[in-house]
Amino acid sequence: MGNKFRDKVVEEDLEAPRPEPEPEVEVEETQRGGREGVERGQRGGRALRGVTKVLGGDMLGDKVVLRQIPLLLLCLFYLLLLVGNRYRIESLSIEKQAAEERINYLREQRIQMQKQYQQSVKISQIAEDLRETGVGITAGPPYELDED
Repeated sequence: MGNKFRDKVVEEDLEAPRPEPEPEVEVEETQRGGREGVERGQRGGRALRGVTKVLGGDMLGDKVVLRQIPLLLLCLFYLLLLVGNRYRIESLSIEKQAAEERINYLREQRIQMQKQYQQSVKISQIAEDLRETGVGITAGPPYELDED
């Protein structure tokens, strides 16, 4: 009670691999007068025809290509939109970085000014306390008194 189809497939798998036929080689003369071997298979011929079709411009006249022109234009539009947005975002990123640097600079300046203000407040508070006690603050630098 074996499956005929399955047995047949198993028997075919056990056979030795068949050698593939070699492509035909045609000898052509080149412009220099030498002889050169050129492979003529289906794939080589199609590729050669495809290349000549593209280079010759015949491909642009095909109906298949002409029907795809709106799609190609849409893809081109999206590509331009993508490049434009990338440029805009890059310029915004540069602006943001410059603004952040400016904010950090201003923050440092504010901290320095605040320290100077606090120091001047301390000095004025000390001066007020000294005035209350009757001791004044000298305007010039301190000097030593001679004991002579």
